[in-house]
Amino acid sequence: TTVHWHGLFTPSEMDGAMEEGTPMVPAHGSRRYTFVPRPAGTRWYHTHVSAGRNLKRSTYTGQFGFLYVDPKSEPGGYDAEVFLALHGWDPYLGSMGADEGTLDVIYQSFSINSRSLGFGDPIRVQEGQKIMLRILNASATMVHRLALAGHKFEVTALDGNRVPTPREVEVLELGPAERIDAIVTMSQPGIWILGEVDDRVRNAGLGVVVEYANRQGVARWTAPSGAGWDYTVFGRQGDAPRADAELVPLVFRQKFAGNRWVDHWTINGKSFPKTDPVLVHANRRYRLRFDNQSDEAHPLHLHRHSFELTKFAGVATSGVVKDVVMVPARRQVEVDFTADNPGPSLLHCHLLE
Repeated sequence: TTVHWHGLFTPSEMDGAMEEGTPMVPAHGSRRYTFVPRPAGTRWYHTHVSAGRNLKRSTYTGQFGFLYVDPKSEPGGYDAEVFLALHGWDPYLGSMGADEGTLDVIYQSFSINSRSLGFGDPIRVQEGQKIMLRILNASATMVHRLALAGHKFEVTALDGNRVPTPREVEVLELGPAERIDAIVTMSQPGIWILGEVDDRVRNAGLGVVVEYANRQGVARWTAPSGAGWDYTVFGRQGDAPRADAELVPLVFRQKFAGNRWVDHWTINGKSFPKTDPVLVHANRRYRLRFDNQSDEAHPLHLHRHSFELTKFAGVATSGVVKDVVMVPARRQVEVDFTADNPGPSLLHCHLLE
């Protein structure tokens, strides 16, 4: 196996990706990873072996965990913090919907912090408290949307990086590998479910009980009134992109792979490992244009760097710094990054299917 330190600025040989030259950890053996943990914020680690058709490997498993790097100065503004990792279990290949040409990964159960809804300890709170939730979507394939009846989430950071414009939202949306830091003011005494908006997924376990002090009864769920999600509301809208960034166009397409198996994916007409490497110069700024010409959204992740969103589905923005971005189907997203960490860096979709 290998261990990838997701969101950290590691040397290539310590990043945990074989494609970058990181040595494998041998079976029944060990390997020491040595690096300075930076930048600060909500990061995570996970196995980076290829799953292929084996749904018992890679991030289909429980081989992952949080890695939180304390900042030198923490703005605070909350009374307690809770780490929540979302995951699906017992996956199998099946057909969903009318299209029976390809197979999808379907999960039989879900969990938050390895406990399904109703089987773990509740999050115990008191009225008036401000609780910082640090949430990770550790799913191999699924986007998750979370809500907490009667409450709103004040989003303060995305992928561990503080946003320039914190905003309150009713629903949080996380693609695979994304993280959100959000503060919830506990203002509605009762016993509630913090869980997935999709009834099927929540009923299969993706939820946790939030229990106010001195309250008893059955945990309640109320569907949110809306489920919209937009990165740009947390940025500085309308800012003109920097003119010094060199454009790198990347076109994502899919081709039907054959009878009842996964699709075949390409970047600029080629599939890995035959894709052309993007050659960059040290300390220059580059603009990656992700042109998704497929019918599926893609969570695109750049190893060993962070990037700044400059345009999302036609809307100019700045200030939102991430290491994973969900590129909607049939849309374009542009991000800027500075090539300031020498060595090979993998850019890939974080979906395993």
